[in-house]
Amino acid sequence: MKQILSFCSLWLLALPLYAAEQANTARTLGESPVSASSLLQTLLGLILVLVCIALVAWLLKRSNSFHTAASGKMKVIAGLPLGTRERAVLVQIGDEQLLLGVTPQQINLLHKLATPLEVDSSNNGDFAGKLRQIMQQRGKQ
Repeated sequence: MKQILSFCSLWLLALPLYAAEQANTARTLGESPVSASSLLQTLLGLILVLVCIALVAWLLKRSNSFHTAASGKMKVIAGLPLGTRERAVLVQIGDEQLLLGVTPQQINLLHKLATPLEVDSSNNGDFAGKLRQIMQQRGKQ
């Protein structure tokens, strides 16, 4: 996997050099710098950038690090998909924990927990915690 990533990154870094070399070759031969191949390269580069932006947006949406309140008093502890668009979400607000049913149309309080569930602070479900756990497992191997 590392070899594929390094190859792709080197290939992406080499693209501007290749484009500059192609432009110099076209100038020396007297060709127009606006050709079908240069337009295709530009279009493919634009598509690649848009795909990268969409991928980063999707990753940020999937991580819970941006879903916390500014004061840190409210946070989503766990979520469980119940259907294609329905979820059960455990939310902690201050010292209280609430089980909510979330649908596209509404949010319902399903249960107010009398005794809050224990939350594992080392891996609270966020991306950084999961990445840290994976890196620690790889270090032990």
